[in-house]
Amino acid sequence: LISLAFRAGVKVDKVVDQLIGIGGEHPVFQEGGLVLSIPDAIARVLQRHYLDDKSPNGNHVGVGLMGEECPECGQTISFEEGCMTCHFCGFTKCG
Repeated sequence: LISLAFRAGVKVDKVVDQLIGIGGEHPVFQEGGLVLSIPDAIARVLQRHYLDDKSPNGNHVGVGLMGEECPECGQTISFEEGCMTCHFCGFTKCG
């Protein structure tokens, strides 16, 4: 479907918007942080190679030594019960 979208003229940022953050059954930590699923990984590659690593929603998501940083407070977030959760400020993202 991704290649079909590109052949139909859909812009890369719109595809990234739809794919990034999709959760999966077995998220993994990689050099770039927590990868939630294969679609999430594809979105990250598209983002890195075509969008200069700018987050599609304008929020910067950094990567700390222990994983991704919370976009709200900058502390390390954890992956629990299918959601990314910050225990410092309460930020939660599921998907």
